[in-house]
Amino acid sequence: MAIKKMTADEFFRLYAAGERDFMEVEITDADMSRATGWEDNAPVGQAINGCCFSEGNYSRTNFSANDMRGNAFGSCKMSQCIFTAANLTGSAFSDSDLGGSTFEGAKLIRVDLQDTILGGCDFTGADLTRANLTGADLEGVASFAGALFCQTTMPDGSIVEGPTVLED
Repeated sequence: MAIKKMTADEFFRLYAAGERDFMEVEITDADMSRATGWEDNAPVGQAINGCCFSEGNYSRTNFSANDMRGNAFGSCKMSQCIFTAANLTGSAFSDSDLGGSTFEGAKLIRVDLQDTILGGCDFTGADLTRANLTGADLEGVASFAGALFCQTTMPDGSIVEGPTVLED
């Protein structure tokens, strides 16, 4: 099946009409900041790169296995999202609420998690190489078991040079 490229306006038009199957769709360099109401939806397996999702509410959305490189999720409500095996390389989540989200096996390479809420998150097996967690709230993080830290900036500003894989 061929990848279909779509603009943000096309996405919103189809979404408003009730479409929920966006498999094999690529939304690139689009402003998705008005995309609220994704709660309990599952845009799984998509390529959504270089988009702006700022200030939206995407809580409980399943982004598993998505290629989501270079997206901006600034000041978003994203509690209880599922990012299992997603590629989030170069994305920014600064000032967002990611509480209770799952990042099992996700690529979080060069991801900006500054000043985010991460309580209850599961980072089992995630790659946090060069991730920036400065000021992030890690209280109650569920797991970093098997997570890779390499040149990772921790909430207190210290750097884990690594490579270090955390054990259970």
